Amino acid sequence: MQPFLFLCLVVPLWGATPPEPDFKSNFLDLWARAGAYTLEVADAMPESAYDYRPTPDVMTFREQLTHLVQNLNWITSTFLKDETSPLEGRSLEHLSKKELITALTAAFSYVEATAQHFPPEALADPVTFGNAPVNKERLFYVMRDHMTHHRAQCILYLRMNGIEPPSYRGW
Repeated sequence: MQPFLFLCLVVPLWGATPPEPDFKSNFLDLWARAGAYTLEVADAMPESAYDYRPTPDVMTFREQLTHLVQNLNWITSTFLKDETSPLEGRSLEHLSKKELITALTAAFSYVEATAQHFPPEALADPVTFGNAPVNKERLFYVMRDHMTHHRAQCILYLRMNGIEPPSYRGW
């Protein structure tokens, strides 16, 4: 009788699907590591080289980070929160290294707080971004990819200045 009871209890579980991954725990963990690594990269460049530009047609190291701060605030405020950007009326053009790292930290925290308190049912809400329909969950990953893109450029700038970048911390 016991083997029969065991089979009755276990066999239905074989076909059970695993639970859906939790957006908050997955994203927030990735975001924290990516943000910390990006801050290490920003800190590795001496302030005297923040205006380094490998060729005339690309952004400086400072502009890479400034663009990232602006973009994270813009996507979060405009598409995810429907509110005025925390940067509204603020110029980031001439920030010192320390001030820019503070602004970058604040941008990462803004995205993190938004993800932390984002209603799960709103993740599937559609928006138009870059002339394409996407859902709001995808925008969180767009921001992470955008951070990775600009961090990678900053890593190249470090290497071009003879600076060993921080070790990759990945997944």
